[in-house]
Amino acid sequence: MPELPEVEVISNFLLDKIKNKQISNVTVNNWNLRVPITKNIDDLLKGKVINDIKRRGKYIIWNTDDSMAVIIHLGMSGKLIYAQARNKHDHVVFLFSDNTSIIFNDPRRFGLVIILSKEQEINFFDGFGIEPLTDEFSGNYLQELLKNKKVNIKSALIDNKLIVGVGNIYASESLFRARISPLRSAKDLTYRECEKLAAEIKNTLSDAIAAGGSTLKDYAQPSGSAGYFQNNFYVYGKVQKPCKICNNIITLIRQNGRSTYFCNACQN
Repeated sequence: MPELPEVEVISNFLLDKIKNKQISNVTVNNWNLRVPITKNIDDLLKGKVINDIKRRGKYIIWNTDDSMAVIIHLGMSGKLIYAQARNKHDHVVFLFSDNTSIIFNDPRRFGLVIILSKEQEINFFDGFGIEPLTDEFSGNYLQELLKNKKVNIKSALIDNKLIVGVGNIYASESLFRARISPLRSAKDLTYRECEKLAAEIKNTLSDAIAAGGSTLKDYAQPSGSAGYFQNNFYVYGKVQKPCKICNNIITLIRQNGRSTYFCNACQN
């Protein structure tokens, strides 16, 4: 599943390519997604201009000149493709007045494309956690956030009600960089550990964005280019391989049904 860096890369690409463009029409080839596509999507968007594109957690938001919001989630395998040929898995095609297009393609159909009013958009994101790349996200903030959390720190980091967008890959990588074991109880982290972890979450996410995200299976940028941050992973997907720092063998465990990779020598 695309996580914060991948969604940020896509949002930035779209901001450059389709901001201030007018939508000519929207064609839905397959309505079958986990959440139904807004039925009158073409009527709602035809003739509208894209005023802004932003990200909230793992969601991409297009705001139009009449204060509507196109909310997109890529699910497990979804892609947004810029001006490429259509194929059988293309669910939605957004055609713009300059004949360029953005295509939503989702073979596994876990994605989402809905249209909301401004008020509905605000309500939709109510209850989401803090954005980890903001100035507000700090060691102090993280310690306060975690002080009563009895779950392990890895599970806390991927809880979107606490912190949005970090996801499984970047939680494992950030914990390694901070030298904190994913087995630790979230509430037991010291201020210094929270300060280090907050910094490494920001560093890891920023490095991944700069690398175009991580392409492990399905993810690609709208241009078709792959990301390459996976080449810089310390622990994720490295089970039974030597740690880059100490040569200890990387461990894989399951936490709440999710894979967690770590070095039990470097992380404590």
